[in-house]
Amino acid sequence: MNPVKHERTPPVIGFIGTGHIATFHSKMLRRSGVDIVRGACYDVDRARAEVFAQGSGSHVVNSEQEVIDSSDLVYICTWTGEHQRLVSMCIAAGKPYFCEKPLGTTFLSASQMTTEARNAQLTHQCGLILRRSPAYLWAKELIDDPAAGAPMAVVFRDDQFIPIQGHYKSTWRADVERAGAGTLLEHSIHDVDMLRFLIGDIDAVSARATYRHQLPGIEDVVAASVQFANGAVGTLTTIWHDNLSRASLRHVEIFCERRTIVISGDDWFGPVTWTDADGASGSLQGDELLEKTRDMAVGHPNPDAAFVLAALEHSPAYPDFSVALEAHRVVEAMYESARQHGASIDVAEIKAQ
Repeated sequence: MNPVKHERTPPVIGFIGTGHIATFHSKMLRRSGVDIVRGACYDVDRARAEVFAQGSGSHVVNSEQEVIDSSDLVYICTWTGEHQRLVSMCIAAGKPYFCEKPLGTTFLSASQMTTEARNAQLTHQCGLILRRSPAYLWAKELIDDPAAGAPMAVVFRDDQFIPIQGHYKSTWRADVERAGAGTLLEHSIHDVDMLRFLIGDIDAVSARATYRHQLPGIEDVVAASVQFANGAVGTLTTIWHDNLSRASLRHVEIFCERRTIVISGDDWFGPVTWTDADGASGSLQGDELLEKTRDMAVGHPNPDAAFVLAALEHSPAYPDFSVALEAHRVVEAMYESARQHGASIDVAEIKAQ
C-alpha cells in the first residue's frame, strides 16, 4: 500500500510596517519560490500600506492585531522602538515572527526580547541577512582555509547617505526615541555582526562618534578599533553623509598571514578578490559567486525562504535573536567607549541593566 501524501498548506504571511525594508522582504519571498499566501498588512501610514498591498498582493487592515490574528507568520518591519512590543504580541498569539534589525533601541530591550523569544520557543529570525550573502560566505571560506594562515587584521568601511532622505524616506531615523541611535546601531549592526562572523568573537573595543547633522542622540560617524579573541585586530568606520550618489557601500579588507581578501561593490554579489603569498590570485562575483556558495548558507540561501521553511517545520531559524544579541553587546560597548572619549571597553562586561 502506498503511503498517503499530505499536501502542506501554504502559510499566510502578514506584514506590520510596509516601508522600504518590508518591500525588500516581499520581493525576496517572491524570488524564493516558496509557496505562500499573501495576507494582511498594516502601517501607521495607510497610504504607504496601500502602495505596498498593491505591489505585493497583500490587503490592508486597520491594526497590528488584525495582521497577527489573520496570519500564520508575521514580519515586523516597523521602526525599532516598536519591535519589542510587537514581538511580545506575536508570542502571545503563538505566531512565528521575523523581526528586522536592530532588535531594540537599547541593549536592555534586545536582551529582554532574546529572553522572551528563548522562553517562548517559537520559530523566529532576525534581519541580519548578510549571514547569507554569497560575498561574505565566500570571504569566510577563504579566511577559514588553512592555506590562508591566521587572520591578522580587518579594515571595514561602510558609508551611505543618511536614510532620512532619498529612496529610504525613513524620517523616523532622526528620532532617537524611535531609532535608539544613529549609523552604528541602525545600520552598522550588520557590520559588527559580519566582523564576528568573519573573524570571531570580539574581546574589546574603543570608539569615537560625531554628530555633524546635529540630530539629538543620532550619531552620523563612528570610528572603532576592535580586538578579537583570536588575537586579530580591526577597525570599523561607519558614516551617514549627504552624498545621495552613494546609497549604501561597504569595502572590507581582511589580512591573513598568507592571504589578503577584499569584498567590494555589491553586498551580495561582490566582487570578492584575493591574493596569496605565492602570487596566486582570484576573483568571484555575480552568478559565479552565487553558484560557488549555494550550499554554504545555514538552511536555504534566501533569508526569507529560510524563515518560512523553518517555521513550517517548527524548527529554529537562523540567525535568531541570540545571534543578534551578541552584535548588540558589541555595539553597546562601542557606544560606552564613545561616551568615555575612546576608552577601551571589555565587551564581556556589557550586561543588561
